Amino acid sequence: MDENEKMTAESSEKRGEQIGEVLEAERAAQAAEAASPEGQARDRKAHRGIIIAAVAFAVLLIGAGVAYSVLAPSAENEKIEVTGTDAVHATEGPEENNGDTGDGTGANATTPAPDFTMTDSEGKTLKLSDFRGRPVLLNFWASWCGPCKSEMPAIQVAWEQSGQDIDFVIVNMTGMSGETEQSAKTFLADEGYSFPAYFDTNNSAAAAFGVSSIPQTYLINADGDIIGAYMGAMDDSVINQGIAMLKGEADVAQ
Repeated sequence: MDENEKMTAESSEKRGEQIGEVLEAERAAQAAEAASPEGQARDRKAHRGIIIAAVAFAVLLIGAGVAYSVLAPSAENEKIEVTGTDAVHATEGPEENNGDTGDGTGANATTPAPDFTMTDSEGKTLKLSDFRGRPVLLNFWASWCGPCKSEMPAIQVAWEQSGQDIDFVIVNMTGMSGETEQSAKTFLADEGYSFPAYFDTNNSAAAAFGVSSIPQTYLINADGDIIGAYMGAMDDSVINQGIAMLKGEADVAQ
């Protein structure tokens, strides 16, 4: 180390010592002030201020919760509310009670299907909107899902019979509960299913449709609007009803 470097190091060390002494003196002064009657009074006042702020924050949270409970129903009405009973449920009102004025807010306003990306068995990326122009039967499933597997034979038969008129978009929930693309492909190959299979490799479909349980099936018309849905495993009669709906040959339960 040359002379200049030595002098610089000594200077930095002295400044560090001086700063340390100043900080230590300030801490000592603060401690002495806090121990005085005046300091203890200020401390109690500050403590009361913290309690008041905490209570105010709690009241704010309660108020937000009340506001959510009031506002939530209107938001929930925008969701597709269906249950898996014994029929495909419509997502629009009966035509005879049509209050639609053309602005999408009437009783039988359709719900546009949210778009998402997926990959096919060859790894090509495509979107749900790529199927616009033809009716779509959209199904979400996984190879570990028992109810999903129970409806696969009906889906296979329906695709063999109606695949020329309807696009079957059978989307594997890749990544959900440990599902992998390979496990899905192995299951399909072992069971001999040949319907088109797609993979939600980036959770795009799950996010778009809010998929938290499977199987789920949606009926989408050629304009890209959801016209019916079913939650749970479909049997032959249910899927046939859905196919008839997509072909315009039958209505659905309300």
